[in-house]
Order: sequence, then structure tokens, then C-alpha cells
Amino acid sequence: MALPRREVELTVERPIDPAQPGAGSVRLSARFETDRAGGAPSHAELAEALERLRGDLDALLGPPIAAVPVARPDRETPELVETYRPRTRSLVDALRDDGELSSVEHERLVAYLGGLGVGPVPIAAPPPAEPTFDRPIAAVPIAADRSPEKSRAVPELLERYQITSLKQAGAVRARREISFEEYMALKRHFQREEIDSPRDTG
Repeated sequence: MALPRREVELTVERPIDPAQPGAGSVRLSARFETDRAGGAPSHAELAEALERLRGDLDALLGPPIAAVPVARPDRETPELVETYRPRTRSLVDALRDDGELSSVEHERLVAYLGGLGVGPVPIAAPPPAEPTFDRPIAAVPIAADRSPEKSRAVPELLERYQITSLKQAGAVRARREISFEEYMALKRHFQREEIDSPRDTG
């Protein structure tokens, strides 16, 4: 016959510095006494207590290494110009405000636009198209029906890419299927929707 438990103990532990094996670790524990009938805390109570222990551990040591964002190196001007094709200062500022550019990258594009010691950066020309006269018609690629400088209307973008949220618009932008101007137009569209939508006042 199994003896009833008198207490339940939860423990969380993490190394002080994973890069230094001898730096030691921190362990936090919490004990719960059962009642006389042998009843134990519920799973929900234990989960809540465990989350509090983890929060205390993060407060002592900082977030786990896996949760810390990895800083990427700042991109050089040619790569930035190739990626964003900036034409106005306002677009460059918007890229910075949206987190697309670091402060260093923002300064490089501002210098590129203003010619502050940085001459025009040549953009690599696409490779010449292969001759098509020796291929069947079905194998000939169809040229894009719009100029990269021409932005499509928001309704067309919503329908073509089945975009229903700003998060989805960001994912399409990450795949470079829409231009930055088109992304900003979608962003304004969803912001207006959020403002215009009725809120539950309780």
C-alpha cells in the first residue's frame, strides 16, 4: 500500500554562466504541504507555482541564452541599396522605425541618398536572358507585367496574396514578393481597420 505524500516539492535550476562550467548554478525550490487527508495541490496550482519559480530565476540570472536575440552584423551599403532600393529620406526613416534597419545601416543609407562622401553604389545588373528562339513557347518565361517602381493597390495585394493581417503582410514582405511601399500601404490599411473597428467598452 502506497503511503500518502506529505509534501510536494518543485525545483528549477540553471547554471550561472553556461560558458564557464565551474561558475556554479542557482536552484530555487518551493514545497507544498498536503492536508491531513493526503490531498495534493492541483496541476494548475503546481504549474502556476513552477512559472513563478522560473520568473524568479530569470530575475536573478536574466533570460536564458536561447531567449536572448542574436545581434546580426550591420550590412554594408551595397547590400542595403540592393535590398531596399531607397529613393527618399522618409522611406529610410520608416525602415529604421519599423526595425528593418539598425542605426548604423540607417546612417549609411542616409549618406548614400545625400552623397555625403558615399558615391552612387552600382547595383548588380541581372544576368543576360538566355536566347528563347530555340525553346518551345511553354518554356519561355513570362516577363513581369509591372515595373518594380510601380506599387499595386491594397485591394489587389489583399486578394492576390490572401493577406488578412499585418503579420501576414510582413511575411509576404520577408519573401520579397511585395515592395516596401506596398508593405507600408498594407500597414496603414490594417492600422485604419484597427482604429475604425468598434471596441468592446464592457
